[in-house]
Amino acid sequence: MSSKKILNILTIVMFAITAVLLCLFMFGGEVPNQVYPTPVYTSTLLNWAYILFGIAIVSALIFPIIRLFTRPQQAIKSIIGLAVVVVVVLIAYAMADGTPMKLIGYNGPDNVPSMLILSDTIIYTMYFLFAGTVLAIVGTEIYRRVK
Repeated sequence: MSSKKILNILTIVMFAITAVLLCLFMFGGEVPNQVYPTPVYTSTLLNWAYILFGIAIVSALIFPIIRLFTRPQQAIKSIIGLAVVVVVVLIAYAMADGTPMKLIGYNGPDNVPSMLILSDTIIYTMYFLFAGTVLAIVGTEIYRRVK
């Protein structure tokens, strides 16, 4: 069996698991005696998201290293792309603010500088990546029209 076929099957399996977990999250009921509506399968869905995130991180780090030995010319492009993502995350981290917020009625453990910096870094990174995606789409269309 070819590696492409294995990857296609793996992608379909991960998509099916995600679809089932999303359905359970949306229609699986709510935890009783909670102040706010809390779906029963929230932790399961979050754990699956963590697993997918881990797979993505490992893939993003491992495959450029493998490609470095198999196809060195193409590996440079992968490493440059990875370096650009690292620079974007570092810029987002530098922009993040860790000042605790004054939230009325909230005394939880997440209003601390480390969590606030982490969440700001993630949000700013998503903003930069979204803007880069839009610019790439527009730039590609303009390039195709001019060419």
